[in-house]
Amino acid sequence: MRLSRIFESHAFIIGFLLRFFLMILMPLLLDDGVLLQGVKYTDIDYDVFTDAARYVANGESPYKRHTYRYTPFLAVILSHGCRWKLERFFGRFLFCLADAICGLVILKVRRQNRNVNFRTKEGAFPSLGLQDALWWLYNPLPINICTRGSAESFVVLLLVLGSVSVATSSAVREGPKSRLWGKAVISGMMHGMAIHTKLYPIIYTASFMSYFAKKEDEYNNHHHHHYSDVSSYRWKVEMERIKSQKDDRSHESKLYPFPWLKPKRFMKLVRIWLFRLLAPTSNLFLVTSILTFGGFTFLAMSLYGPKALEEGLLYHFSRVDHRHNYSMFWYWIYLARSRLAKTGGDIASSSSSLSTLGKALMVPQVVLLLYSSLGIAPFDLSFALFVQTFLFVAMNKVITAQYFTWYLVLLPLCSERIHWSSREMLAALTILGMSMLVWLGSAFCLEIKGMAVHLFVWMSSVLFYFANVNILRVMLKNYQGFGNLPKVKLS
Repeated sequence: MRLSRIFESHAFIIGFLLRFFLMILMPLLLDDGVLLQGVKYTDIDYDVFTDAARYVANGESPYKRHTYRYTPFLAVILSHGCRWKLERFFGRFLFCLADAICGLVILKVRRQNRNVNFRTKEGAFPSLGLQDALWWLYNPLPINICTRGSAESFVVLLLVLGSVSVATSSAVREGPKSRLWGKAVISGMMHGMAIHTKLYPIIYTASFMSYFAKKEDEYNNHHHHHYSDVSSYRWKVEMERIKSQKDDRSHESKLYPFPWLKPKRFMKLVRIWLFRLLAPTSNLFLVTSILTFGGFTFLAMSLYGPKALEEGLLYHFSRVDHRHNYSMFWYWIYLARSRLAKTGGDIASSSSSLSTLGKALMVPQVVLLLYSSLGIAPFDLSFALFVQTFLFVAMNKVITAQYFTWYLVLLPLCSERIHWSSREMLAALTILGMSMLVWLGSAFCLEIKGMAVHLFVWMSSVLFYFANVNILRVMLKNYQGFGNLPKVKLS
């Protein structure tokens, strides 16, 4: 019992020390061949980071390192480790520290969601509960990702968590409106930095804007003593109707009507949200994000030329990868690349065609992300961002293990509003786990054993995709956050 209390009350310290211990031990055992010959622990990206950092330390551009396609400021920060002859562990230390801080932010937000102060009057951390810490600080996946040398937590996850934490930190109905504007500015700055460092958080922009529009509407309604938000009223009435009908299978086809099947209703919703997204707080967030993103990008280009824009940002719009990964699109890209090579080996034509394919695969993502931004985010920002990230990763043309942390870092912020113990949920989680094991087994046969099982790996990727779609469907079905919607009335 006492040991459990120690792991609960000192979760951040223990979580960081665990990462620190593994980041030193595992490379010494595996990279140096002490434990298993031929098995490397360090992520290939970490070698790219450190090579680019050496160029910066020597006064050169980090983009001289082939395949370095990140913000130049990451290499600038890591260059200090090269000057101190600590490049093997310096970057890992920063990544592990940032990852542990992500876990601390998650603990804070989860406690905040339960309306519990983060600190007691004596200044010590209250009992956080082991379950809270298991979501991230003691989760083996983020521990493995950061100790191998992945920079996800350092360059983007901490900024995403920070922006969400600030935006949802406390109610702003009481007090001056400048408090709401301040939250929009700070969140916008973090959001702009996150877009510069990793680009994918750009998908959250519409969600943040609709969330701040809703908060501004609530503030205005509260201070004018009436509620004019018709869309909120109708949303709540609709959710109450759905709840009352969920057990009645005769109404199943009418529970979730799609607005595009009713053009008049769809156009009315579009008009409502166009006006809402023009709210001052939403535009303040947008302008702050653009200025921050533009400022960092301009500085990067001033220091390292157009390469900073081309390699750090534009490359990711058309990136395609023919090597096996979790995405079901990799095999089609692999076959397309092979055919293009056989038709004459025109590298320029091949690159252009694959670039067009990469952009085309983004179309379904944009449609789904826009719809979820306006449908969920105003009422539950954390859940909306999780759903959007999950959709984005599941439908992406390239998926690696690091991508899983993009949505796993958001799941603890909304997990308490999802019913996890239903039979359907347990079955969906089991199917997801089995699909991942099948993929890992087939990838091991291909990569380590050298067996020609490309088709089987692709089939495993397809199975993994449908398992992801199924688990998201079940999560949406078992989401219980609608009961927390604010009560509204018409003036």
